[in-house]
Amino acid sequence: MRIISVFAAMVVAAGVSVAAEAQPLTTTKYQYYSINGTSALEVYKSMLVHGPRVNGAKAYAATSAQTSPAGYVVDGQSCRAHNLKLKINFVIQLPQMTNEQRLPPLIRSKWQQFSEFVKKHEETHRSIWMGCAKEFEARAASIGSGDCESVDAQAAELWNEIRIACDRKHAAFDAAQQKVLVKHPFVRLVFGASPPAAAIATIDKNTAALAHY
Repeated sequence: MRIISVFAAMVVAAGVSVAAEAQPLTTTKYQYYSINGTSALEVYKSMLVHGPRVNGAKAYAATSAQTSPAGYVVDGQSCRAHNLKLKINFVIQLPQMTNEQRLPPLIRSKWQQFSEFVKKHEETHRSIWMGCAKEFEARAASIGSGDCESVDAQAAELWNEIRIACDRKHAAFDAAQQKVLVKHPFVRLVFGASPPAAAIATIDKNTAALAHY
């Protein structure tokens, strides 16, 4: 993603394969990494040191989504997609201050705003993937019956098509968010109202793209 060394959404898309019927399940787990500091710059540096890494790049936060299908009906050597759903397990990693009360009131207020901004950003990535999953479920209804290998291949091809389109949605969202990010009050406390080009370039260098595993 093209956000100033900040946000990274990592999608773990499990291969779509024939599975026993099961109730589709969506879960979200929040994981927090500890940061500290008594100034905006110290807090920012703490995030870069302790924050998640995606493909080796530094990030403020990260979202992973692990998917697997449910809803195949197996009849001997024949299979059909029946109410095919995606099971999605989300893990959202966020920063958490250990000494927030030690921050000066103004910095603490801006930090709290930034913390909420980061959380909302990651939850929007989750919403984007949920929308893509719903599209998959709707279109999967058109997958016909046949041998299990053929049905499995159709489902995998459909998910891959939707996943690629979903990547574009994430990228577009990040591009729009970058414009908001550079103007965020907390970021301006760190770099000033007009960050020098060298500072922006340094941050951009560590930007992590949307990853797929």
